[in-house]
Amino acid sequence: MVFLILILVFTNYVLADVGYVCKPGPMIAEGVLWTPIILLNSPYAGYAGAKSLAYTATYIFNSGPTTLISEVFSQVPAAIYASNGSAVGLFRLDVWAIYSTRMVAVPHGAYQPCTQPYMARDLGPVLVNGTPYYKVIAILLSGTVSDQDEPRQVYAMILNGTGYYSMIFNNGFNNNNIVDIRDMCGALPPPSYYTVSYYVSSRILLVTNVTVSINGYVSNGYVIIQTMGTNTLNYTLTPGHKYVISRAGNQGPAYAFEALPCTG
Repeated sequence: MVFLILILVFTNYVLADVGYVCKPGPMIAEGVLWTPIILLNSPYAGYAGAKSLAYTATYIFNSGPTTLISEVFSQVPAAIYASNGSAVGLFRLDVWAIYSTRMVAVPHGAYQPCTQPYMARDLGPVLVNGTPYYKVIAILLSGTVSDQDEPRQVYAMILNGTGYYSMIFNNGFNNNNIVDIRDMCGALPPPSYYTVSYYVSSRILLVTNVTVSINGYVSNGYVIIQTMGTNTLNYTLTPGHKYVISRAGNQGPAYAFEALPCTG
């Protein structure tokens, strides 16, 4: 009888000392997506450029204590330019996977639940003629006055005419993160052509939310886009407008713009 009681006490102690932690499950979906490496907005009637020896985009997807990290990078020096309100991005065509998440029993009573049902990971570049496929893709057309409604997904084709969507990203203007208002209404027009330039001196160029969606399975994460040098991003404003400048994607440090007409 005493022996039975001891067994029951020990069993209850063991069960009480078992917790559950979120872990990745099996891969449940796979797809090909344009993956941003660098994104660039230009001010209306102005221009912008991004130039670096290399860019690295680190994609991070969390669910509870579990993290999946993927790195996407440019293999050669890359420069992209935009003007008159247009926005562009350098993308790489990559294979992405979606994994389920599950609770796994662990000792010592820990309980760390999953915070989303799926997680995403980059499986590497799609090889076209044996090499990764990069493309500069337009996000906003020239003549755009505000980045507030900037598209969060693009569609583009490769050389054989096959088209792919990008992952969902945020590079737009946000009224909640204004960094400057520059009144260029009184600036001298050409030929004097007074301009104002802004630079992003940080090696981190953009931190923003992303979403990978494949076959109805969705995972939310974020990306940190970095470069090797400083002053990689530059923006130039021209006379004739009042410019409101925010952090791109609400976090920056890259910029997004809204041009207001001059009054009076």
